[in-house]
Amino acid sequence: MNVAIILAAGESRRMGEPKQLLPFGSKTILECVTDAFDSPKIDQILVVLGHKAEEIATRISHARARVVTNERYREGMFTSVQAGLRALPAETKLVLIGLCDQPRLQQATVETLVDEFEKKRHKILVPVHDGRQGHPLLFAGRYAKEIVAMDSSLTLKHFLAAHADEIARAPVPDEGVLVDIDDRETYERELNK
Repeated sequence: MNVAIILAAGESRRMGEPKQLLPFGSKTILECVTDAFDSPKIDQILVVLGHKAEEIATRISHARARVVTNERYREGMFTSVQAGLRALPAETKLVLIGLCDQPRLQQATVETLVDEFEKKRHKILVPVHDGRQGHPLLFAGRYAKEIVAMDSSLTLKHFLAAHADEIARAPVPDEGVLVDIDDRETYERELNK
């Protein structure tokens, strides 16, 4: 089973309002991201919410998306990663960690990464565009217990550093793996592309 976890629990402090619900084309930013993972290659989508969880949950229209609430979201993004991993089905073979603020991520890119991971039997896979690492991060489901057991003050970078020799990198043509919308300036720039 392949499961995508979309991290959408943050407070959007730099934006001043929930960026998950900002319009991006005919959808919200979060809908754009959920659409990218809404593929036959993904068996389940978990959307981790925290700040304004009820308001955002009512706007998630994807039938395959299941909401996971992170009550500890104020303690940092890693608590959302751990909340998502705790909700994984036992038979999960592949986990994809996506960010709620990457509306340019393409479904074709997600599918290419899943194919690459499965065909080459990678343990951990990171997309790369223009020499820079992006998201989603892909890793074997067996790592979930290890990450959940880590101290919540750590980050996924600590996990990756501990497994540096197991990381594969996949060059992709999709700039969407890098573009995340953290502030109003970036939002306006991406809207006008």
